[in-house]
Amino acid sequence: MPTVLQFRRGTTAQNDSFTGAAGEISVDTDTDSLRIHDGSTAGGYETVARQAKYADVAERYHADAVYAPGTVVEFGGDAEITAASIYASTRVAGIISTDPFIIMNSPHREPGRINELHPPLALAGRVPCRVIGTCTKGDLMVSSNTPGCAVAWKETPGAPTGAVIGKALENKTTDDEGIIEVVAGVR
Repeated sequence: MPTVLQFRRGTTAQNDSFTGAAGEISVDTDTDSLRIHDGSTAGGYETVARQAKYADVAERYHADAVYAPGTVVEFGGDAEITAASIYASTRVAGIISTDPFIIMNSPHREPGRINELHPPLALAGRVPCRVIGTCTKGDLMVSSNTPGCAVAWKETPGAPTGAVIGKALENKTTDDEGIIEVVAGVR
């Protein structure tokens, strides 16, 4: 299970000669594409799709229930992930993705993991997120006391290490639950 997601960028020639760590992602600036590395293959593997409505990188995790896209989850429960329900939880894992650009753990190796109890979890990139309360573009987003929802961190000092889900890409002006776009993985 990855604990760090690292991006490198360079030209096609630079990417062709680069051997990245297993699971590392590099950006080819000539073709505007991503390459996934396995730790041994020079150049890695170029992704086929070059456009997605939400450009997130995801990985499947075993959930203890079926969760809707945009739900904020944390490590725990009866499986690997469960709906987050504690304000600024440091066990937060991320946001259930809608339609990821790429899913890193190869489902062809584990066909039993392609079902509603193994949803794609956005690790990095743009993804819709359930949010409670108001927020401003650029706010740090953390888990809330409302199960499965994020909330803007508005306290000083900064949020606890490991509690930030990402940053808001939109303003939200109502206190009720809604969905906004968040950049997952940005701290």
